[in-house]
Amino acid sequence: MVNRPAPILMILLMLLYLAPAQPLEWQPELLQSREWWRLITGHLVHLSGRHLMLNVAGLITLWMLYPCFLSLRDTALATVFIAVGISLGLLLLQPDLPGYRGFSGCLHGLAAMLAIRGLGHERILSVGVLVLVPGKLAMEAVGVGLADTARLIGGPVIWQAHVLGFSAGVVLAGLHWFKSQTPRQSSPE
Repeated sequence: MVNRPAPILMILLMLLYLAPAQPLEWQPELLQSREWWRLITGHLVHLSGRHLMLNVAGLITLWMLYPCFLSLRDTALATVFIAVGISLGLLLLQPDLPGYRGFSGCLHGLAAMLAIRGLGHERILSVGVLVLVPGKLAMEAVGVGLADTARLIGGPVIWQAHVLGFSAGVVLAGLHWFKSQTPRQSSPE
């Protein structure tokens, strides 16, 4: 099975770039006004074309690293779970953040989930991802490279979204592992 969801997701992100971002971006005051779609759609819109292209490049990288890993259903569910996790985390941890746009937090979550799920058959690759990505997150937490990236994308880098996304991906992989380890009940015949 080839990972068709990655190109579908890329096309979705590119199409949404053509739409006005304001009605879709994550904004805490509008979430409180029951515009709940922003929990997800804020992660599908971008600050600029360069911002979009960086996220598409990230998706291409994940697709190349894990070409046969996720179904369309699993990709959609994982993306929604990670996006909602990031959104709720930002509400709790960054209450003064006025808005957020971008897929990079979701990319970090997908990378974590794919790497953990890949430990059984892509061990070296997956261990590398699970070492390098947290290393990148630690560098961002102390400010390394953020100013350059902010200039490139046309706005601030919300590194906390990357950490929250990675964490949501770890949780999701753990839930998947737990589900696969739990014996299924057989139905009475």
